[in-house]
Amino acid sequence: MEGIQDKNYAADYLSLKAANDQLRERGKQWLLETLSDYCAEINRTLLAQPNPLPLQVGRQAWEFKVGNSLMVGERLGVRYRGATLIVEVGWPREPKHGHVPDQGLARGRISLIEAKATDELILKHRGSGEAVWYVIENKKLGELVTEARLRAYLQAILT
Repeated sequence: MEGIQDKNYAADYLSLKAANDQLRERGKQWLLETLSDYCAEINRTLLAQPNPLPLQVGRQAWEFKVGNSLMVGERLGVRYRGATLIVEVGWPREPKHGHVPDQGLARGRISLIEAKATDELILKHRGSGEAVWYVIENKKLGELVTEARLRAYLQAILT
């Protein structure tokens, strides 16, 4: 009897992990693809100007620490003239990496290099099975990350 209960527990755990991994991946893709789409839109405008200087955009595999935990994921960089926007997204992939603090699914950071503003992000469940990004303000759950907020980050490096 005990073996059957252990097997069900393992199956339940693997099912939950797979569902959470899907939410994490969708959350990461939404954040990075939305920003990439905005960069392409901005570049179309910039390239139509005389002496065009487009945004430089790049993505790479990336790891970063949140507390004692290691987040494994991706980093998106957007550079325009002397300003750079860095967006980091990840979550622990192995037990030795720790956990996502504050009961989140994933963590993210948005940094404006050569500026003092940096936002910490957390991907959390909302509603029935949906996961959305929030800003962490003063170590507490803050505003929802919206498309308008993502556009504002890009505008910050353009001005």
